[in-house]
Formats: sequence, structure tokens, C-alpha cells
Amino acid sequence: MNLAKFLILIVLFLTGCTQNTTQQYKDYIFGTIIDIKIYDENPKKSEKVANLIFNDFHRLHDYLHPWKPSEISNINDAIKINRWYQIDDPELIEILIDNKELSKKTDNWFNPAIGGLIKLWGFHADLPENKLPSTSKILDYLTNLPTMEDLIIENKMLRSNNKMLQIDLGGYAKGYALSRAKKILLDNNIKNALINIGGNILAVGQPGERFWRVGIQHPRKPRAMATINLLPGWSIGTSGDYQRYFTINKKRYSHLINPNTGFPADNTQSATVLFAPSENSEIKSDVYSKPLFIAPKKFKVELAERLAIKNFLIIFDDGQILISKEMNEAIEWIDIPNEEVLQIH
Repeated sequence: MNLAKFLILIVLFLTGCTQNTTQQYKDYIFGTIIDIKIYDENPKKSEKVANLIFNDFHRLHDYLHPWKPSEISNINDAIKINRWYQIDDPELIEILIDNKELSKKTDNWFNPAIGGLIKLWGFHADLPENKLPSTSKILDYLTNLPTMEDLIIENKMLRSNNKMLQIDLGGYAKGYALSRAKKILLDNNIKNALINIGGNILAVGQPGERFWRVGIQHPRKPRAMATINLLPGWSIGTSGDYQRYFTINKKRYSHLINPNTGFPADNTQSATVLFAPSENSEIKSDVYSKPLFIAPKKFKVELAERLAIKNFLIIFDDGQILISKEMNEAIEWIDIPNEEVLQIH
């Protein structure tokens, strides 16, 4: 599926007595719909910059793909046979080092080394395989559970101490793509834009006198459960069990796998994090929603505090909502009873 890059939808915004327009462009990359909105800019320039972003996203998708032929799959093949692999691209080295650091900071609740486990569950395919792996295979995998600490990078050479290590950057790529998109926008003097990669969203500037306003998806209903104004430079990301999953005997199995149990995490329906502009904030808005989703309930608040996540919203498996005070003040609920919301002060 490939939605036309040149699709342009004009949305009118009224600011005072002046009429300004927003150009909207869509494509299908990273297994999701990409939506770019650019406000108050020459349409030809907007289309050119949108295509620069789409082209970079396609490059990253092909470059970092975990199971189709890519630089990552080449690395994984080398690790399987305990062979050194040479990396000539400094961008990839920086990405891998960043993932090592993020994994360590999250106590490996974010673990890009478990690509083999994700494959075992049938999620290394465009559509889930709808089949449960054998418990014995999962337990066998856990006896030699890989982490990013097993990955050794020396100069331009890479290898792993653990042949079970298989890199999967699916929990990182969208955030990294957002950071790249921000650079492209700024390099081309685009001052007001909104980039949405399947729920991972970055706001640049604002559309006139108002802010960019986005919805937070209800994990069990086909609508938003809340809306929020994204201030200039802010980014938001959500991990949910409704994005990639299959159901067997009425039980939902999502692609968000707990590396400590070997099974998809089942204590949470969705986790949303919001970050003010700072170093790597776009990446954090993607990555940090994963440990908040996967970690056991008793660890989630402590983990959020340790990762300096001031704005978070977690919906547990029973529908109860856990939200930070800062996040609760920033959003506007849509038909959510107060008794379902537990605010953390």
C-alpha cells in the first residue's frame, strides 16, 4: 500500500481578518499513515519539503528494517554466525549507541535486542501470523535473553557476545524519523508544521494564533478519548495493544513484548507520553512509551519519575486510567467518567 505523496488537502484556518491555509500531505511508511501539515507557506515549497521528509522516511524504513533486506538484517545475519560486521555509516553507529544507552536507562524494559523473540511471536511480518509460539521455545529463549549490552561496537566494527541478539528498532525508528523531519523543516525555514507518524507526533510552531490540537486514541473505541494542544516543539507518543495484535480464544496478544516473561505485556491497553522540546525529545516520546506500557503496574510510576517523564497517561487492562498531574492539566477529556481517572500528584 502506498498512498500518493502528492495528495494535498487544503484546510482553512481563520486568524483575525486574515485567511491562512494549511497544506496536508500523506504517505504510507513504517507500516502506518504519515500525515504532514504545513501552515501558511507557499504550496510549491510545502510540497517540496514534504517530499524531502517522505523520501527520508522511506530511506530509514528500508535502512533499518528488521526482517527485510537492510543494513539491520545484515547485522543480524552476521551476529547469528558470530562474525564481526563492519559499519561504514556513522549515522547507524550513532543510532546503535543511542539504543544501547536508552535500553540501559530503562532497565531493559525497552530492549531492541529481542528481535528474535518478536519474530517468534509472528510479528516479523506485515500482518501478524495469529499463532502462539510453543512455551518451550519461549523458555529456551529466556535462558539466554539478549540485551543491547551484549552488542560490542569497536571503531567501525560490530559483534555480539550473545548469538541470540537480533536488533529490532521498531520502538525507536518513528521517534528518530521525527527528529530528522524537524531538522529538514528547520533547514528549509518551515516555521509551522505538524508531523504525525501513526500517533507519534511533533509540533513545529503553530497554525496562526492557536496551537496544533491532536487527539489521544481510545484503545477500545474508534475515537479519541482526549485532546491536547501541542505547544511549539512539543512531541507526543503512544504505545498501545490495539496497533499490532492478534486474538486467540478472546485473548489479545500485541507486539509489545515483555522481555522478562517472553510474552506480550497484558497489564496495559495504552501508554502516552508528552515531552517539551529538549535534546532527543522526539526520540524519547517514541521510546519511553514502551517501558511505561510493558513494565509491571507497580513499577510504572517509579520508572516515569526516573526517566523524568512529567507528562504521562496510562490505561490499564481493566480500563482504569493513571495520569500525572501535569498531563491531566494539559488534556481535555472526552466522555471519561471521573471515577476511572487516578491522578498522580
